[in-house]
Amino acid sequence: MENTKQVNMKQSIMEYVKVVVVTMILTYLVLYFIQISRVVGVSMQPTYNNGNIVLVNKKFYSYSDCHYGDIVVADVDFGSGKSEQIIKRVIGKAGDVISCKDGKMYRNGKLLKETYIAEKMEDEDWSTKVKKDSVFLMGDNRNNSADSRDLGSVNFKKHVVGRVFFKVF
Repeated sequence: MENTKQVNMKQSIMEYVKVVVVTMILTYLVLYFIQISRVVGVSMQPTYNNGNIVLVNKKFYSYSDCHYGDIVVADVDFGSGKSEQIIKRVIGKAGDVISCKDGKMYRNGKLLKETYIAEKMEDEDWSTKVKKDSVFLMGDNRNNSADSRDLGSVNFKKHVVGRVFFKVF
């Protein structure tokens, strides 16, 4: 009778260990492909608000090219020597000329239709060419966003972590 209890106990422990190991493996695999990020600040309003949780596909750009309008997470340095992650929208790709005139954005001379913008941009007129292998990123809340206007072009392969694909809340 005692041997049966010991055998049942060993089987229970082995089942528990299997569940823990499988859970750890699945968690690692999910986190290899997906990053959970929190929106900090108001730079992506009205699309995302401070505190929103989003899921980022870290491998999306391994098998697909970046598209205009994609919302991405990028590792950047605003000059402090310390890297931080930002969430911004892709406005331009390598070789594009991005410009602002009278508070409106243009790509290669064509006015952008930006339905996600809540208010007119208060920038002075400017123009820049997106560097090779880079993207030009901007927040949706243009008047309250630190983005490629401050950083310049962001190297796509080195600094873009992935594409936001889902807002949790």
